[in-house]
Amino acid sequence: MKIDRQMGIISHLVNKRKTTAKELSELFKVSTRTIMRDIDDLSLAGIPLYVMKGKNGGIFLMEDFQTDKPPLTQSERLSIESGLKSRYQVLEDASTFNAILKLNATNTYSDFEIDLSLSQGNLEIRTLIFKLLEAIRGRVKIKFSYINSQGLVSQKNCEPYRIVYKDRSWYMDAYDTDKARFSVFKVARISELTLSDTFSKRHFTPLPYDGGAWMNENKVPVILHVQKIILDRFVELLGYNAIKPINSDIYEITYPLNDNDWGYNTLLAFGKYITVISPKHFLKHFTNYIDTIHKQYPN
Repeated sequence: MKIDRQMGIISHLVNKRKTTAKELSELFKVSTRTIMRDIDDLSLAGIPLYVMKGKNGGIFLMEDFQTDKPPLTQSERLSIESGLKSRYQVLEDASTFNAILKLNATNTYSDFEIDLSLSQGNLEIRTLIFKLLEAIRGRVKIKFSYINSQGLVSQKNCEPYRIVYKDRSWYMDAYDTDKARFSVFKVARISELTLSDTFSKRHFTPLPYDGGAWMNENKVPVILHVQKIILDRFVELLGYNAIKPINSDIYEITYPLNDNDWGYNTLLAFGKYITVISPKHFLKHFTNYIDTIHKQYPN
């Protein structure tokens, strides 16, 4: 992982004070071009590195640079470091990098890792999160276009309070000034974001992201028969207590879903490995939705 390699470069330089791109590329099994990009990233993060060309040149760490160990146990340090690494994978900000560096005083690696790094196609989400965090920290009102699960677009005026990662998606807790209430917005549905005036902080009690009533609003309990090959995905979603074995290969599961395109698309992601059993009205709507898709691809 990029962050681990960059931490390794710093640890190597703390011990040796001088190295070369070739030496680092052999040590970390990457190209010298990748190493030089890492050096640029480290320099931008405020690490006092300098590069000299020529016979006696190389990559140097300034003598006055130190990484003092904080007064934490190893277990505490690794837990904090793991969380910071997850944040850095999304934001790649200098302050988080420096916090990791202060904790990474030894070459010990964490036994627990969370990978939240964004794919190349989702890097615009990182920019959006940066702007939202800027507004949250500066207590600045925001305006944006928002498309809901039915495809309807509306204009929102909000006071942002928190960014949350839940079930592979990013959300924002914000006070909707038009509706005079706190709401949750999916970050990927936000566009045309602008920052406006500052606001005074309100009393804020975060909505729970644990499957509470607001998350299950308008959902119906859909009974599915699920093939064993994808059972692990439902274990992660619902837990073993929600799973009833029918035979050695098929399991019955009750899955709360919206009776709309959002719910149907959720099921389509499981492909041929699930069968909808009930309720009948949901099954009818779901099969009609599949027929509509099929008609878009005539023989």
